[in-house]
Amino acid sequence: MGDYFQVIADVDATGEEAPRLAADLLTWLVAEGIVRAGRTDCVLGAPLGNPPGPRYEAAVTAPDEHLRTMRTNGVEVFAAATVVDPGQGGGDDEFRCPHCGAVSTYGEPQWEPFETAMAAWHAGRPSDVACVACGRPAPIGDWVAWAFARVGVQFWNWPPLRPEFVAEAGRRLGHRVRLVDGKL
Repeated sequence: MGDYFQVIADVDATGEEAPRLAADLLTWLVAEGIVRAGRTDCVLGAPLGNPPGPRYEAAVTAPDEHLRTMRTNGVEVFAAATVVDPGQGGGDDEFRCPHCGAVSTYGEPQWEPFETAMAAWHAGRPSDVACVACGRPAPIGDWVAWAFARVGVQFWNWPPLRPEFVAEAGRRLGHRVRLVDGKL
């Protein structure tokens, strides 16, 4: 079985602006009725989250009233350096060059620069990796279907999010966002 998640991740936010952006995002979600203001034990990986609000349907492509009856059905807004990967079956051992498509796989000799770049990203330093095939550099977050984010919002077991809703979240954050979905 398992639990499914979707994360709208701000891939450009800095650590300094993340707390303000996260607070503004949560305020918007509550004001729109997407989530309730009161926090409960409705998410995984965090003590509390916000359950679906009276207008959660405005955020999803196909509302499902079963969501309201589930134990894990909430939303967590985060403001911390977070690597969002798709979990089970998410290709988490392959990084693909955004320029030429060459693949680097975990455990191969060319993997070390990725480990170094991930550590640099967590420390707030530049995280570019040069492709062994074409030689062109790109930030670590451009190599994968993952997201490297310092602010975002994670939806647990919700139906697919509407593209317009994801785009509006990006406009409100003022940065590029990446939607990552997965399963635990």
